[in-house]
Amino acid sequence: MFIEEEARAGGVARIQELLTHPDDLVNKLAQLKRKFAKESAAVDAQVKTLMEQVLSDQSLGLATLSKAQETTRRVKQALVSIDGSWDKGNNIKNYKEIKKISRTHQNFVATKELVEQFLQLNAQVGKIQNLLTQDASNPTGPADNLLFLHYQIQNLEILRNSTLSKSKKSPPEVIEILNQYFKQVDSVIVAFEAYIWDVGRSTIALARTGHFAAILRLIKIVETEEKADELAAMAEATAPAEQLEAARPIKSYRIKYFDVLRESINGTVQEMYKIQKHDFAELPSRIESMIEDLILVNDELASRFPKKYNIFQFFVLEYHRSIYEMVNNIIAGKMEAGSILILLTLVRDYYTQMSLRLEVGEELLEPRLLDDREDDLILQYIGLVRDKLTEWLNNLLNTETKDFLERNGPPESDGSGKYLLSGSVIVFQMFNQQIDVVCGSSRGALMYDVVVECCNVLEEFQQAWTKILDFEFDKFLEKASDLSEGLPDYIVALANDFMKCTEFSELMITRIEGAMDEPFKLQAVESLKTSLDGFMRVVKRCYGVLIDITLKDCLPALVRFYCTEWYDLDLMRLVIGTFEDYFTDFQEKMQDYIFTKYVNECQDRFILLYVEALRNKGGKFKLPLAAEKMRADLGLAVDFFSRYKAEKRVKASFDVMSKIIAFVESSGSLIFLDFYTFWKAYPDVPMTFVEEMLYKRDDLDRAQIREVLEQAKQKVAEEREAIPDLPTTLFSKFSAK
Repeated sequence: MFIEEEARAGGVARIQELLTHPDDLVNKLAQLKRKFAKESAAVDAQVKTLMEQVLSDQSLGLATLSKAQETTRRVKQALVSIDGSWDKGNNIKNYKEIKKISRTHQNFVATKELVEQFLQLNAQVGKIQNLLTQDASNPTGPADNLLFLHYQIQNLEILRNSTLSKSKKSPPEVIEILNQYFKQVDSVIVAFEAYIWDVGRSTIALARTGHFAAILRLIKIVETEEKADELAAMAEATAPAEQLEAARPIKSYRIKYFDVLRESINGTVQEMYKIQKHDFAELPSRIESMIEDLILVNDELASRFPKKYNIFQFFVLEYHRSIYEMVNNIIAGKMEAGSILILLTLVRDYYTQMSLRLEVGEELLEPRLLDDREDDLILQYIGLVRDKLTEWLNNLLNTETKDFLERNGPPESDGSGKYLLSGSVIVFQMFNQQIDVVCGSSRGALMYDVVVECCNVLEEFQQAWTKILDFEFDKFLEKASDLSEGLPDYIVALANDFMKCTEFSELMITRIEGAMDEPFKLQAVESLKTSLDGFMRVVKRCYGVLIDITLKDCLPALVRFYCTEWYDLDLMRLVIGTFEDYFTDFQEKMQDYIFTKYVNECQDRFILLYVEALRNKGGKFKLPLAAEKMRADLGLAVDFFSRYKAEKRVKASFDVMSKIIAFVESSGSLIFLDFYTFWKAYPDVPMTFVEEMLYKRDDLDRAQIREVLEQAKQKVAEEREAIPDLPTTLFSKFSAK
């Protein structure tokens, strides 16, 4: 009575909280009735499920108790019979001798059987291993040998247990020998259990392919082991303590089978979760496939399983709980606006399909997907378009840069073998999704705001990658101990990825031009073009760093040009060999446009270093040998770069070295003429450089050098006075020494 009054008082208090105004009777009453009815139905369903489980457990307990009583009765009868036999045996003449002879005979027979079993053990284990290896390679196959393998392994297990039990009083070395001998049996048992649980995990796959016999064989094994567990449990409860060591361990195959089924279901849903991370639109079709699996369980498996397994209910609840966890994980993460709409539709369709196709009511599927947060998700969808972009950028950079920084292996490649990262695809998937969200409702200001927000995120994306690139390159230059290998390959992948971003940007500009109205279209396109330029700047920075790395490897040889080693060694061939290594790798893995840029700029910067090498400390031009070797080096360089560019253009680029060689090897009055030819082509060449070239020659004395320099300086002064704005050449980038 007290409980009823307390419940009534609680109900009145709850109604007072919900209906605080008279208008609430009109506005909220119908809604509250539906809500309370739904809650009541859910509670009833849970109570019904729990009661069914309790009744099932009680029935199983009563059956076990009945078996125990029957076993106790039989044991009692056996003890009475033994007692009577004992009384009779005491009156038999020579009973002790007869009993001893009988026991000796029994021991002899048992020993003989044991020896025969030991002699056959290796052959048995080998046969079982062969069959097991063959079947285990295809856990979704027919499993024709499953019962045979189980029977044979049971016998081996019994032999092992009984032998070890009987030998427990033997010397330690004997026990150790037996344990070593039975290791092969232990290995087979472990492999067999791994195999049958692989079959268990493949229950749905087996059903899809019509291998129902394999499932039935597995269930037969589970049931057999369950019965053996019951007998072992009873024996353990009644056996003397000294016999417990020989007792069969409890295997709990039924529990393990449901565990691997649960693991398989969780794995299937986890796979859905992984897929939706990359392609959320694929999730509804995956849920549809799951419902098809449940229909298969209901139509084909439920009737083949023992009723106590409640196999259909198990699959429904486990799938639902896994999906519930997956949905919660999705909601807990950072969702895109389009994904929220897909998720809301998916949940509605899920409950509808479960009811129409499987007759599983919404009230039975607890806990509820989304936990009644549909309204919150809709509000989140409305405010997500802008807020999501910045949050997404941080998540993307955290995941994308990890591989770049750790570099545990080579980057991924596309179908043509070019290195790539996944950033460009994800970035512009996001961009397109945000445009999809608003394009149906706006062609003006709202879409423009979304485009601007997206472009802001793209700018942050570019800046973040530039910082990461510079950070890693600085570590490379400093030869930091924590620098991971493979930096050039990942820079190539980054350059390729950002080059793809420029292509995506152009496609987005085309889309925006057709999807927006004036005047917002022009402003949006301008923002997109700015983003495109930003991607190109990162691409340029990438191949610039690669050129720095390439030339850094060439410097040890270049700094020895025109010194003593240069005359003895083929240093230019070392430089060209370094170029060949880098160029071959980059041509295979780098986008063609970027590789062309890399080659052109690498050539230009190499020419500058090549010319600067003429000023190497300790360098000397031993004529005529120096001129011949310089011309040979130049030929190697021109031949190499002509593989990647038109020979005519390459020779034009290396013209500066041709003129320098002519100037270095000229003699007499021709020195000034060759200088003037050189200066006309490169009027910004520093006179200090000309002076150094002359002093490095071993065929001129100081008087000759001063005479040439005076003529040269006088001519340069006259020319500069006549033409003040002389053109600039590569010497404008010449480093001051």
